[in-house]
Parts: sequence; C-alpha cells; structure tokens
Amino acid sequence: MWEAMRRAATRAQPFGEDPFVGELVEVGAHLFGKEAALFVPTCSMANLLALMATTEPGDQVVLESTMHMVWSEGWSLAHPGGVFPRLLSGIRGVPTPEDVADAIAAPRFGRTPRSSLVCLENSHNNAGGTVLTRAQMMAIAEVAHRHGAAVHLDGARIFNAAAALSVSVSRLAEAVDTVSVSLNKGLSAPEGALLCGPRRIIDRARGAAERLGATSLHKAGIAAAAALVGLTTMADRLADDNNRAASLATHISEVPGLAVDLTTVQTNIVLIELTGAVAAAAFVARLAEQGVLALVRSPRHARFVTHRLIDDADVAKAAKAVDHAMRRTA
Repeated sequence: MWEAMRRAATRAQPFGEDPFVGELVEVGAHLFGKEAALFVPTCSMANLLALMATTEPGDQVVLESTMHMVWSEGWSLAHPGGVFPRLLSGIRGVPTPEDVADAIAAPRFGRTPRSSLVCLENSHNNAGGTVLTRAQMMAIAEVAHRHGAAVHLDGARIFNAAAALSVSVSRLAEAVDTVSVSLNKGLSAPEGALLCGPRRIIDRARGAAERLGATSLHKAGIAAAAALVGLTTMADRLADDNNRAASLATHISEVPGLAVDLTTVQTNIVLIELTGAVAAAAFVARLAEQGVLALVRSPRHARFVTHRLIDDADVAKAAKAVDHAMRRTA
C-alpha cells in the first residue's frame, strides 16, 4: 500500500478525474455488481449520501433500531438527511419482512407516510458482528421493492460477512439498490469508503457530496491507490480474522465474570458482557496496561475486534490479558 501511495503521489493530477480514483470506483462497482460507484472519505458519509440520493425531506426511512446509521452517525438521518426514522426491533439486527411491510404500508391515524428507503446492515456491528444471509436480505428487499421503497445496505464490514457466509459480495448485495463499504477496516486501507449502486443514484449522490464538500479531496489518488490494493488483495484473508475472533471468544466465555454469546461471533467482532461487580471501563483499562486494546460499549459491555495486524500469538496474548485483568479487578 505504501508503494502504491508513493506512485500515486508522483502522478497526482491537479485538475480532472484522478486515474487512481477512476480505477477504484470502476473496480468497486464491478465487484458489487452495480453500475457505478463513488469514492468518499468515510462509510458514514457514504450512508448519508445514499440516504440523500434516494429520499426527499420528510420521507420515512425504515431501519432496525440498533443500526450504526441510527446511533453512531450523529443523527444525520434528521439533519442534513431530513427524514423520519421508523425504527424496528430485530433479532440480531434483522427485522422480519412482515414488520418491514407493516412499517411501510400500515396507515396511522388515517395517514400512510411515504417510505422511500429501507436500510440494512451487514455485518451488524451492535449485534456483535452477526451476518444477514442472502436469503434474509432478498426477503426484506422484495417487500421493500413491492411497496416502492429502495433498499440501502450499510456494508461497512460486508467483506467479513461474505467470508463468514462463503459467498461473493456481489451475491450478498444483489438484492439491494445501494451498498456502502468501508475500505479501512478489514481491507486495511488508511481511509475511504465506496458507495455503489445504479448510475442515476450515484449521480445524485455525487451532487449531494458536492453540497457537503466531499468531492474536492486534494490528491485523492493517494488514498484511492491504497484502497485499491485493499479492495483487490485483502478480502481472501478475512476468514482468518473471523476465525481468530471465534478463538478469542471461546476463551473469554470460560472466564468467570465474563459472558459472550458464541453464536453471535460470526465475523471479526467479539462483544462481551461483564456479569459481576467489575465495570467495563475498569476492565478495559487493565487490558490497556498489558498492551491489549478493547472498546467500552456500555457500563457492562466491551468489544474486541480482530484485523490484519492481529495474529495467533496476539490472540493468545489477549486471552492471557483477559484472565489477568479479571483477577486484578475482581
């Protein structure tokens, strides 16, 4: 990636489309089986642009209640998105097609809001990295399309989901209209995201990106060159990340005072619950003292994530650190 970035730096074009950006969006659109793609700084922005390109202010958007788009993106749904979120309860982040149909079509007080978009997330961050199968996504998309709503997939970690399901990302995203993908998570690029979809929607998203100031990225080819390496070379190794997360989760499940639902550890995320007197913040602080980083998700929950720089020895180190941290904080 560093070599690709150095080459891009010497070929940066001050005007016109950067060749590395052009190649990245072409490759990305092809990988996902979509007509076009747009390169933007973050996956949160890609989600927002999909929203802005498929809805009108005042529309209702249907989402599962714990999605990243709801709680981790600054309520951009409301501003600048200008839409009303209709939140549904889901099982491991997945609402039923029946609930989606009711949210779209059922009148309330004599009025049926215009629902222009249904959003899904795969893998689902707050559910612990669980995956939506292609069949689940097809069923929900069929309901949405039947009622005239588009479907957007927050696919920040879709490559991990595809690895867990042994399916291509194009097959997994086949049913949705637009899909976002983060290039700086498992794919290991320094930054950037793609929004892929029909050309008419991507053209609208590009216009929205201009209004947000996201299309004047100086020397964007440097980031795009690294992202292109990630997109074309990193996907095949993501099963290793998933397997290492499962190994870590198995150990954690045996530690007194900690609980993890092993059935939810399907990709590279391990979400744990502290069941005793130890608070998550104290637990995570003890881990940091041993060189192991985790994220506090709530007073009783913490999250581990595996990635390219975590090998089997690191998983073993983390497992020992968990044991030690629980003994010190108990």
